[in-house]
Amino acid sequence: MAIEENKAIMRGMIEELWNQGKMEAAAKYFAADHIAPDLPVPPGPDGVKMIAGMFLAAFPDLHMEIVDIIAEGDKVVARFVETGTHKGDFMGVPATGKSVKFGEVGILEIKDGKIVKSWYNLDQFGLMQQIGAIPGG
Repeated sequence: MAIEENKAIMRGMIEELWNQGKMEAAAKYFAADHIAPDLPVPPGPDGVKMIAGMFLAAFPDLHMEIVDIIAEGDKVVARFVETGTHKGDFMGVPATGKSVKFGEVGILEIKDGKIVKSWYNLDQFGLMQQIGAIPGG
């Protein structure tokens, strides 16, 4: 698949699943056997929906802005800035109403137009500070 098509998959997935909260987009973009090795979730779109659902329940106005996007071969890497308001429980922290802004890097491996593997590295420490779970935020 062409590099520009792979970038379009990253952009579409971010916009539909994360920014618009369309959970059905998980099946559109992620392969049935998709794995996220760094996350304790089931394979396939169901695991993706678990993570997206957790974040969107806690930050219903979550918005991901792609700041940089780079692709080579079957991989796409994007750097995001995410914003939202903590309106629901997040990892045991009750809603605070606080606005958050944090960074994340995502790497997707794409085959035959579907995401088959993904890795994510977000500033969870900074996020947890902003909602008061860790001192200093």
